[in-house]
Amino acid sequence: MAAARRERRQTMAESQEKELEEVIAERLREAGLKFATERAIGGLAPDFIVYAPDGRQFVVETRNWDFPGLTTEASRQAQHYQDTAKADGAFIVIAGLKRNLPSKGVVTIDGLVPALQAEFQETKTRGHSAEVTKVDKLIFAAMPFAPQYEDVFFVAMSYAAEQVGAVCDRVDRREFQGNVVDEVHRLIRKSTAVIVDLSESKPNVLYEAGFAHALKKPCIHICSTALEKLPFDVAQWKTTRYEAGQTHKLGRDLTQRLKTIFES
Repeated sequence: MAAARRERRQTMAESQEKELEEVIAERLREAGLKFATERAIGGLAPDFIVYAPDGRQFVVETRNWDFPGLTTEASRQAQHYQDTAKADGAFIVIAGLKRNLPSKGVVTIDGLVPALQAEFQETKTRGHSAEVTKVDKLIFAAMPFAPQYEDVFFVAMSYAAEQVGAVCDRVDRREFQGNVVDEVHRLIRKSTAVIVDLSESKPNVLYEAGFAHALKKPCIHICSTALEKLPFDVAQWKTTRYEAGQTHKLGRDLTQRLKTIFES
């Protein structure tokens, strides 16, 4: 019963996020703003890339969040998106947000278009944004969903994906309707390779890794916690230990591993 209730809540949240994405698309169209979806930039596939009249690029992500400290986490993600995509700005739109915080990259549904227009009106030198391309190759990230691992995803995994002309994605970033396990299966089947972060031996990661192995997908295993604490059946996998905070080095290591996979 408890599992069924969790699944219903998950499905409802996913449906709400998809609806939020559709609302934002309509707001952007009504404002006459040029935007693109399903595009890759900096090894990521954000919900929207919005273009200023002078060619500057802004990343927009939608979130249907409701938990303590959400604005802090959203602001941190906005900065990650801006840095990783080398975008001229990034905004996280949160449904139900009571206070608009455009200076922190966190906005309400009604606050997004004014925030973008304010940015457009400022005279700034166009940054060297990453190239926007179609999403052709996918690398699935099986990893813990916790703030301390955000740098691993944005700084290391996404960087490495960009170097091989791919995008890196994980299931908690997707807006979809249906069962979350089905979406995990779909993304792993679609992926060219899977990066598995075994830190803390999280159940979701072990499940996703097992499914990827069953499909014989090329897997790169990494871990920042003690390798001797890995479950016995996982400990036999070749796993690269990385130090927390050394994500740039990890990004370079992952790049080399992915190049080997893509060239084989």
